[in-house]
Amino acid sequence: MTKSTITRTWIAGLVVLATGLVVGGISLGLMLAYGGTFTAAPGGDGYDFVPRTDNFFWTTVGFAVLGFTAAVVSGIVQLVAWVGALINTNRIADKTWFAVLLIAGLFGLVIPPVGFAAMLAYVVAGPDGMLAQPTIGMPAAPRTTLAPTS
Repeated sequence: MTKSTITRTWIAGLVVLATGLVVGGISLGLMLAYGGTFTAAPGGDGYDFVPRTDNFFWTTVGFAVLGFTAAVVSGIVQLVAWVGALINTNRIADKTWFAVLLIAGLFGLVIPPVGFAAMLAYVVAGPDGMLAQPTIGMPAAPRTTLAPTS
C-alpha cells in the first residue's frame, strides 16, 4: 500500500467510525427516551425498561444496530490501514517508524488515543516505504554465461 492509500483508508475509517457512533448513540438515546417505559424492578433495586413494540421502537433499534455495525466495520478498516502502514514502513532501512507504529499500535489496542496519535503522526510526517528500495530478500545473483562443454 502506498502512503496515500493508507491515509485515505485511515481517514475514511475515522469518518465512518464517528458517523456510526453518532447514528447509533442518537438511535439508542431515542429508543430509551421514547420507545418504552421504565418501571421499578421487582427486587426494588433499579428500573426495568419495558419497550413499546411499535414502529418507532423497531426503527430506532434498526438504526442503532446499523450505526454500531458501521463503527465496528470502520475499526476493522482502521486496523487494515495500520497493518498497511507497518508493511510500508518495514520496507525502509531505518526501522524507527516501524517500531513506533508497532509499539504505539499495540498500546492503542488498550489505550485508543495512543494508537490514534501514532497513526496521525504517520499520516502527517511519516515516510512512504513504497518509494524506497526493498530491503527484504536475497540480492540478485550475478549472471554468468556457461560455456558449452564437449
